[in-house]
This record gives sequence, C-alpha cells and structure tokens, in this order.
Amino acid sequence: MVRTIIDAEKLDTLEKRERELECIYSISDLFDLHVPTESLLKGILQRLPSAFLYPEFAEACAILDGNEYHTEGYEKSKDSLSSEIIVHGAKAGMIRVSYKKELPFHEIGPFLSSEQRLLNMITARLCKVIERKKVEVALLDSEKRYRLIFDASPLGIFVDRKGIITHCNRSFMNIFQIPKADVVGSEIFDFVNDDSLNRLLAGASMDQHSFYENEYSASIAGNEKHLRSYYVPLRGRQNIIEGGICLIADITTNKNFAEELENQKELLTSTFNALQDLILVVDRDMRIVTSNWKGDIIEPQNPDNLHPQVCESLSPSLMPCEPCPIKAVFSTGTMNEFEHTDPSDHRVRDFRIFPVYDTKGDVMMAVSHIRDITERKETEEALKKSTTELEHAYEELKSLDKLKDEFLSNLRHELNTPLTSIKGFSELLYDGTLGELNENQMKAIERVVIKTRKLQDLINSLLFVSTNQSGDVKYNFEQIDLISTLNRVVNISTDSINEKNLLMMTDFTFDSCSIDGDRTYLPQVFHNLIDNAIKFTPKGGHITLFASVDENRVHVVIGDTGIGIAEEDIPALFTKFHQIDSSSTRNYGGNGLGLYISKVIVESHNGKIWIESEDGTGTDVHISLPLKQENQFSASSRSPSLSVERPVLR
Repeated sequence: MVRTIIDAEKLDTLEKRERELECIYSISDLFDLHVPTESLLKGILQRLPSAFLYPEFAEACAILDGNEYHTEGYEKSKDSLSSEIIVHGAKAGMIRVSYKKELPFHEIGPFLSSEQRLLNMITARLCKVIERKKVEVALLDSEKRYRLIFDASPLGIFVDRKGIITHCNRSFMNIFQIPKADVVGSEIFDFVNDDSLNRLLAGASMDQHSFYENEYSASIAGNEKHLRSYYVPLRGRQNIIEGGICLIADITTNKNFAEELENQKELLTSTFNALQDLILVVDRDMRIVTSNWKGDIIEPQNPDNLHPQVCESLSPSLMPCEPCPIKAVFSTGTMNEFEHTDPSDHRVRDFRIFPVYDTKGDVMMAVSHIRDITERKETEEALKKSTTELEHAYEELKSLDKLKDEFLSNLRHELNTPLTSIKGFSELLYDGTLGELNENQMKAIERVVIKTRKLQDLINSLLFVSTNQSGDVKYNFEQIDLISTLNRVVNISTDSINEKNLLMMTDFTFDSCSIDGDRTYLPQVFHNLIDNAIKFTPKGGHITLFASVDENRVHVVIGDTGIGIAEEDIPALFTKFHQIDSSSTRNYGGNGLGLYISKVIVESHNGKIWIESEDGTGTDVHISLPLKQENQFSASSRSPSLSVERPVLR
C-alpha cells in the first residue's frame, strides 16, 4: 500500500514536470516569434497557469509600464506568487500568479519552490526580450530620425576614395534637379568645383587638411546659382583617404541678400558721408567709433587711428571740453543741446548730443550732431532787424492812415459848408423861386444842380468809408417793408432809366416782406446797384429786379444786359477804390466805392452779397438778407461814438 502511494506521488511529480516543460517550450516559442510586447505578455499569462500544481484554480496577471494584463478569472488574493520585471536596472513591473480558492499549504504557501524558480526564469527571459525590444525601437527611431535629418540637411553626397559618388540625399537632387540614378556613380567633380580637392583625390597633393571648403557658381536649368561645398575626408591608416562626405548648400538667396546688404551699407555710408553736418559716434571711453569726417570742421589727425579720443579731435575753441557736454550725456542719460561760437573764426555751431541705450537701458554710446548755423544766425539777425523796421513802418502807416481819416472827415465838413450854399441857391434858381430863367440859363443851372448832387454823394461816401474804418458807423435797425423800399428806389431811378431808353422789369414773388434794417443805409445799397446797372447797360438794354423768399431769408437779384465782367476781375470788385481799368473810369466814371459800401452795409445786416457775370453777357448781383425776427434789435459795426456825425449817403 505504501509503495502504491509513493508511485502515485512520483507519477504526479512527473506529470507536473511535464506540464512545466510544455509551458517553458511554449513560452520559448513566443520569445522566438518577435511578437509585440503586449501580445507576448498575454501569451505568457495564458500558458503560465498550466505549470502550477493546481492549474484549474491558477490565474495570472502582469503589470508593465503602468499597464495591467490578466487572465479572464483573475482575482488578487493574499496567497500569490510574483516575480519583478527589471528592465535596464529599473523595475518596470511584475508577473503574479494567484489561486482563486484556498488550497493546502506547501513550501511557499500553496505554491512550490520550483514554481517560484520557474516564474523567475520566465521573468528573467522576458526582461531580456523587453530590453532587446526597447533597444530595437530606439534604434529604429534613431535611424528614422537620422534618415530624416540626412534627407533634409544640405549633406549632399558620400564619395569613395577615388571621388566616385556612392550615395546622395534629396537635398542634393533638389539643388541640381537630377534623379538619384544619374548621381550615384558620377565623379564628385561633376558637381563640385574645387581645385585643391581635385588634386587631393587625384593623388597629386599630400595635404592633410581636415576639410576643404569652396564657393562657386553653377548654371542649373538655365539659372545661375551660388553653391558652397564642404568636403570632409575619411582617413584610414597612414593617413590614406578611404572616402569622404561632402556638404553642398545652395547659398544663392544668402548671396543675393549679402550683396543687397552690402549695397545698402554702401548707400548708407555714402549718405552718411554726404551729410553737410558733422556726425560723431562716441563710446563710453570717449573714443570716436565712427564719423563722417568733415575737413572744414575736423579730420583725423592720424589716418591710421580712426578711433581717437574725441577731445583730441575737437579743439576747445570748437567745442568746450570743461565740462565736457558728451560726458554729461553719459552721466544723465538725457539729450544735451547748446550753441557755441568759435572764438577763432566766430563761426556759430549748434550741438545736439543724443544718448544711445543698450538692452539694459544703460547709455552705451552718444551721437553728436554738429551743424554750422552761422548763416542762419546772420539771417535771423537780419530778419529781426527787418521785422523791427517793418513794425516802425507799420506804425507810421497807421499814423498816416489816421491822419488821412481825420483829413477826410475835416474835408467833408469844410466842403459841406460852401456846398450847402451852392446847392441851396442853385436849386432855388432851378425851381424858379428867385425868378424866371431863360432856356440857356435853365440848362446851365440844371447842370450845376446835378454836379452838386454828385459832389454831395462823393463827400458822403468818403465820410462813410472813413467812419466805417474807425468802427463808428451807427445803424438804426427797425421793421421795414422790403417791397416798398425797392419800389421807392426804382421810382427814384426812373428818370435815368428813361433817359437811356432802358426796359426795367420787376418780379416779386410776394406782396410784402418785413425785415430788420436801417431805413437810411439799406436803400442806398439797392440804389448803388441799380445805378451801376443803368451806368453799364447800353441804350435799349434790360434791367431786372427779382425778389423771392427762401426759408428764413429773402433773396434779391439785380440783373442787367450790360457789358459784363471778366471772371478774373470779380473777386476784387468789393475792394475799396477798386475799378477794373482806366478805360472804364473814363467811359463810365465813378469812384470805386459803391460796391465796397454796399458789401459793408449788407454784411452789417447779417446778409450776403455776391456777383455772377461773364464778359459781354451782363451781370447779376445777388443779395441775401434774413427775414424779420420776432424781436426787433439794434446793432452797430462797433461800439458807436455819440459824438460822430452819422453820414447820409443820399
């Protein structure tokens, strides 16, 4: 009976050893298949329980790099067997085997020592496989990365010891725009122009340089390109060249940019040197960094030393050195500006010294701008003198103008006294009050009356101009009917209109219109304009008087079919004493004050006056006046003086 039991135990042991071997062989096959790590772990976990004493209750779990893998019924229990996964000396995870139920105690809990050794053996093999896979992945990544770098870099070609190209990358093919098949097998000198390299590979030179660099031009697909080659020989024993690597780069863009930069530099340098002012750039050691040396001011004392001390180049007479204004800029960090007169030649120069800051905000350099302003100063002095003289002349003109106004005012009073007597007695004779006159006497006295009235109008016009200039014209604004005013002016002018056989036409779009105006001055405006229309319209012509209301203003137009006015003469018509030319004066008479006085009176009524005319086609004079407001008002051009006599124009 005892023998039977022993044989049964041996049989169980043999069966278990057989399962272990089958598990080892099966897992070894997995290691040889080069499957992904995740599939490898899952395969190990599926095969591992069969090697344990109670395979029907055994479940396996693996943890690697934070990821967990396990069989379907795995539950972690306190009775488990585990082995750590160590990759490159660091713990990466573990493999654990557990039983789903409590089982009899053996050597290590419910597990055997041989099972622990088996688990450790499988884990050790797994660690080596994982390490190999990680190395393979790193090598693949490195190869991929280096291949990308190689293809994208300016590394052009590999060559053998005879200078035959054995490999090239895409950059090289892109530069020369040829396929790889036409490159490999060609000589390096088909693409690289370097005489020293040619002699080296031909064996005619024993140079042992570590590299050979050259720049050259090549015509590629009809385009001129600038290339740079950089050849590094690979030397073997006895310094024999075994091959080499050649870097080829297209530097056309950089070359063009460098040439453009050089041209810009030359342009800036030429511009800098062409400046008439002296520019000095000084560093903190008070040395001149650069300058557009001006021989008439300063020039380098030693041509070999282009960075002398600034005080050595600028004499004390040219720029004061104690205290030095440039040092003041370095110490204060603010611009320094001043003028200095050279006592040796009395030239005046303007100094402006600007600080230049570095990235830390400290003053690293100072730029001194020196300009000779002697001529400008002389011009300023001459201008000041001229200004003073003009001011004196202006004051004298003001005095003369005041004397003129006083003279005109006195002249009006002096002339009015005898003129009043002449006018009065001539009108008495003309009316027959002083007796009957024969026909010749009547014509003579009529001529005297007309000329007296014109002389009176002239005196009144001169008085108005004088009074207006002093700002003492007084306006008495009151409600007046514009239609009645216009009709009265037309009636006064009837004799003159009939005398020239003119047709007078009026067109009023309203029966009456109340405005705020001066009963004396405002009618004079319309009288002056109608009188001008009569004067400049030939016999048989037409004169029109039109009035309409537009919103809050009344618009009056006095038109004629007279000689008209050239466009270039219109702007000056409202100027005091202005007449177009001397022939007009002789043919039509006048003193050049009528339109000026009309403009003054209209603008004093808050109105506007303007002229539309063409030479030879007649003239339209427009007047726009505001309608009467609810409240009457009184105004004057300036504060009136009660002692000044109010001039009556007609």
